[in-house]
Amino acid sequence: MADAARIVVERLFSGGRVLCDGAMGTMLLERGISLDRCYDELNLSRAEMVAAVHDEYLRAGAEIIETNTFGASAYRLARQGLRDKVREINLAGARIARECVGSSGACVAGAVGPLGIDVRQVRGEDVGGAFAEQMRALAEGGVDLLIIETMTSLAEAAEAIRAAREAAAGLRIVVMMTIDDNGNCTDGTTAEAAAIRLTELGADAVGCNCSMGPESVLAAIRRMRLGTNQPLAAMPSAGVPGGTVATATPEELACFAEKYFEAGASFIGGCCGTTPSHTRAMRSIMRPNKFSPV
Repeated sequence: MADAARIVVERLFSGGRVLCDGAMGTMLLERGISLDRCYDELNLSRAEMVAAVHDEYLRAGAEIIETNTFGASAYRLARQGLRDKVREINLAGARIARECVGSSGACVAGAVGPLGIDVRQVRGEDVGGAFAEQMRALAEGGVDLLIIETMTSLAEAAEAIRAAREAAAGLRIVVMMTIDDNGNCTDGTTAEAAAIRLTELGADAVGCNCSMGPESVLAAIRRMRLGTNQPLAAMPSAGVPGGTVATATPEELACFAEKYFEAGASFIGGCCGTTPSHTRAMRSIMRPNKFSPV
């Protein structure tokens, strides 16, 4: 890890304020990639397009960019007939992001999403093995940290954390849950209970992403602060999860970013529906004379 990138990582995990990027899928969809395509596979077939999205977020002021590997686990790729490409796709995703960052001082986070299965019906070692296979390739590709995101159950999040400690030892881990209309994880766990358990399991930062938009993430962050002293992460969708049209404008999301900071978050970014315009707006409220130096 370059010295400049190390400074960003250390700032994040010491509670300093750091800006991550926004949605990858939204940007690829805008570029004409059909939803029935495997977006993770584009790391191999359309690397230049993936790199262009990373570059847009970096120009918008993102200090951390996530690899295009959210769904690049064995279980998800198997549905696309790509089970044998797990290592290749994750390694390519890490290398594309690494090349985009270059000597800019920004960091690369390996993105790891849920496996898309009911983990209660699968052996723990198989769940952990799928996460470990993906994380090992991301670490080999040179990511600076891991972001385990959009977790819907503590059971799956726990397996992901254990896998990270085994397969990517030495990398810091941000773990974010997603919540339902009632403000709880979809397995029924409250936000504060999730924060307590994720901290016990060894997450270096905890938080909430996607969910039902900025307001729901703000409520979750406030509750999570009651359960942990670890750095908090907030990366909301701009509207309905999976939607293609942003319903929260860049200016509105920037206002929420200030509220996230006030609620105790130090790591902010965007999920579904967010774009570099949202990133740029959030960057504008992180002026050095207002918050910690960035």
